[in-house]
Amino acid sequence: MKSWKQAPTSNGWTEILTKSSSTIELLMGGRFVKLKSGRPLKPDHMPTKVQRVDPNRKKVPLLDVENWCTHFFVNQIFKDILEELEPDTHQFFPMEIFQKDEKIDDYYWLNVCNRLDTFHPELTYPRNARGFWRPVDGEPSSYVFWTDAIGDHHAWIDKFAGSGRSGLFMSDTLVQRLQAAGLTGLSYHQEKQA
Repeated sequence: MKSWKQAPTSNGWTEILTKSSSTIELLMGGRFVKLKSGRPLKPDHMPTKVQRVDPNRKKVPLLDVENWCTHFFVNQIFKDILEELEPDTHQFFPMEIFQKDEKIDDYYWLNVCNRLDTFHPELTYPRNARGFWRPVDGEPSSYVFWTDAIGDHHAWIDKFAGSGRSGLFMSDTLVQRLQAAGLTGLSYHQEKQA
């Protein structure tokens, strides 16, 4: 099994309409950074609506998987595939997608709830005192994922990847299922693994 990192693609997502307020709050400065921690969240104050803002003033097609600042808005097909592989593991917060004042679809805000240390203990270096991979300019460095640590997981956040490597990591099985479904908005980069 190999690990994959979902490569960023974005279509101008900038605003979140919060559940508790009619005002628009910008998703800036890590306001929802806990969604990238690999831990479950209480759904009480999660937003329920998102507005797409197109900086080019052209209508951009909605992709099956939308990525904004490593936050993922996914459609029902993606949700069904991931839940089949890892039932009762991840959170999918229902989101209404708007463009201007028009509702264009219903999606889910994906919160991956597998928080793992999947870096190989000998082949990933340098790691700082807290365990984060931190390369130094001009010094040798390497990061390799560890098959034993990944185990049977299909989607995870690596707790030691740090902000420079944060994102959604996926198994070969999940990647193959998503590709077979023909979902748009995904691109993949295969990572080294031992």
